[in-house]
Amino acid sequence: MLKDVTLGRYYPIESPLHELDPRTKMVAILIYIVTTFLASTPITCALTFLVLCLLIHLSKVPVRYMVKGLRAVVIIVVITDLINIFFVENGLWKAFIVTLRMIEIVLGSNILSLTTKPKTMAAGIEKGLGWMKRLHVPVHDFATMISIAFRFLPILTQEADKVMEAQKARGADFESGNLLRRAKALMPILIPLFVSAFRRADELALAMDSRLYGSGEPTSLHPLKYNTSDGVSYLLAFAYLALVIVLKVVHV
Repeated sequence: MLKDVTLGRYYPIESPLHELDPRTKMVAILIYIVTTFLASTPITCALTFLVLCLLIHLSKVPVRYMVKGLRAVVIIVVITDLINIFFVENGLWKAFIVTLRMIEIVLGSNILSLTTKPKTMAAGIEKGLGWMKRLHVPVHDFATMISIAFRFLPILTQEADKVMEAQKARGADFESGNLLRRAKALMPILIPLFVSAFRRADELALAMDSRLYGSGEPTSLHPLKYNTSDGVSYLLAFAYLALVIVLKVVHV
């Protein structure tokens, strides 16, 4: 159930994608998501799907583990497909395009989080948006919030699963009845989950205060540096974007 959520979880393994700079991966995934919306022909759709398969292979994350993240969007995909099939012209093809885009966006985002540590991702965001500091934008605080969100998302999903298992052991039923009844059955889960979240937030705030967070200019023990593989990755990413745009323009 909630334990199938893979977004925000880091998969510790050695791979070419794990070794890349987080800024490189974020730009590459952003380019890939843009191309998924540009792809609308069989050739461009096949190209984006092949690139996704290549990224999954380079990440070395087990396909079965990565695909688990798709379960969270199954209902959204099914509803969208039904609307396209029955109410949109050429609905079958539009439904296929929507389904493919959802799969590619979810798995592409999972590749980024599974191959990048939250702390490293926060450092990449702060470094990449460093120019915004001239506009007095609190980039470091924003990056810290992103890092905390990615760290706590897996923890909260695990706690939600534990609470659900405990409620099931006491006779709770979360799977029978209509949608309204299922929603009401979730109330015994939401209350302890919110209490746990606020408790963790309070503990985190105390820990940050004790470490004098925000009292000076932040420093990094391991500053980010580009290497040759990052340069090659940038070239390949922009070449791929240009190829998709050309195929889009010539209607191939």
